[in-house]
Amino acid sequence: MSFSGNRSTGSAAMIAAVALSLASSAALAQSSDNDWQKVYAVSGWSASLTVETGDSGLEIRSCGECKEIKVHVESNRKLSEYNLEERQEGDHVFFSFKEKPHMGVHILWNEGRRTKVSVETPMKLDLDARVADGSLSASNLVGKVQIRAGDGSVALDDIKGDVHLVSSDGSVSLRNVIGTLDARGSDGSMKIDGQFSTVQLETKDGNLDFTLAPGSQLTAESRIKSSDGQVSIRLPQTLSADVDVATGDGHLICTLPLTMDHYNSGESGGHHLHGHLNSGGVPFSIHASDGNVSITTI
Repeated sequence: MSFSGNRSTGSAAMIAAVALSLASSAALAQSSDNDWQKVYAVSGWSASLTVETGDSGLEIRSCGECKEIKVHVESNRKLSEYNLEERQEGDHVFFSFKEKPHMGVHILWNEGRRTKVSVETPMKLDLDARVADGSLSASNLVGKVQIRAGDGSVALDDIKGDVHLVSSDGSVSLRNVIGTLDARGSDGSMKIDGQFSTVQLETKDGNLDFTLAPGSQLTAESRIKSSDGQVSIRLPQTLSADVDVATGDGHLICTLPLTMDHYNSGESGGHHLHGHLNSGGVPFSIHASDGNVSITTI
């Protein structure tokens, strides 16, 4: 009887401890109806993050050599109006924060404070971020970065790695990016400055300002395509490439020191030239359908 009694007491104590632990975790995860945060421990060497947001801004920044991913949600609306999903599998964290479907007219009385998701991560991170409606910014990351943005601006600063970006409606800004670039924009201006080894860039409606930073050397076939908008491109003087430029409707200014193979200027406004920059190298095409094009050296 005595043994049985001690066992019951031990089990009760264990249950109480687990309950207290869960209560503490819940308190850490959500501090109010408008505020939620949680910290996920990771190794810091192979961390990865998938984050999806609906109608909210998303800010992702590095905490350097830290070994945790911290997610913080602030909103002027009750969090019960959103679907929040989160889980962790090893060093991978998944977080989703989207507005619940609602019927009728929805009125916000306090527009001064919008909904925002802030994330702090280790510098070494593979990121997959998707935003339906809201601005997105990410900075000081090393790894593979995949961005898909619906309606809102995108800003990437100080990124090193492979960058894949799709933007439907909103301006795009990339500064001090080192690695490879695969970016597509449907509606909005794009300003890109980086040291790239390959470039696959397409914009359908909006001005494009592209700078290939000094020290860049293309190692694979690259292309820039613009359907409608002004195009300004600056290339380093040391770049070696076989350059092919074609324009449809617009003026062309090209001051590159090319060894020309072909040049044609049509009466309708179209231009086409092909030449070698610094004895040539990998193919690099720049094609614009409607808009003035300027190509110069830095």
